[in-house]
Amino acid sequence: MKKDSDQEIRALIVDDERLARENLKGLLKDQWDIRIAGEARNAAEAERMIAELHPNLVFLDIQMPGGSGFDLLERLEDPPSIIFITAYDQYAIRAFEVNAIDYLLKPIDPERLRAALRRAVFRLPSFDPSGEVFSGADQVFLNTGKKATFVSVGNIVAVFAERNYTNVFNIQGERFMVRSSLRDWERRLPEDVFVALDRSTIINTNHIELWTLHSRKAVLRMTGLPEPIELGRAAYTRFKERVIAPRARIRTRKAKTGQGEDQE
Repeated sequence: MKKDSDQEIRALIVDDERLARENLKGLLKDQWDIRIAGEARNAAEAERMIAELHPNLVFLDIQMPGGSGFDLLERLEDPPSIIFITAYDQYAIRAFEVNAIDYLLKPIDPERLRAALRRAVFRLPSFDPSGEVFSGADQVFLNTGKKATFVSVGNIVAVFAERNYTNVFNIQGERFMVRSSLRDWERRLPEDVFVALDRSTIINTNHIELWTLHSRKAVLRMTGLPEPIELGRAAYTRFKERVIAPRARIRTRKAKTGQGEDQE
């Protein structure tokens, strides 16, 4: 499956020197998944192109005719991630005050550029609700701001809603809080494996270790989760329909064909 569009680096190069732009493009050619969305020669062109092209990363020179790179950032309401590339070292402190990813001096060191790009990847948005349906083998990039990694969809154990966010747990018990709704996840996760039990819980049925049924309630033990999931009446009904009943039918078919029964 193709990566989500928000996991691709769409870069804008802003530099008044043509040779500097060409040199940077040459260095970027074999780096990561980078698409050069455009090139700007000054701050005014860059401001217009950022509004039109929506890059998620800008390689920004500082000293340019008609306004500096800092002047450009002051005019942007929601600036993209920035990597400064300049011939002057005296602006480094100010660069990091505006939360730049990195500050690279010309001529550009390829290793320093690679390190900056690694940091850029970890600042990309974590989840695109408009993307295609995942398969179990796909990798989803989960970025909470403090922690980011690729997680195999098949290794997602459960997703829990929390206001405008969701908590995603993997089989190692790691939790990722991302800004997306449970409905977004329900639409993108493969429905043959993942079941939305109610408005706040999605489980991966492959990672159920044990369930205990009570009167109109159930308790689930899931791989990697420190606490069991307690199901109320509605979730219990959904669990019986989507998990217990299909497995009972499989056991019945196996018994009829002499293949034995599954063990819960």
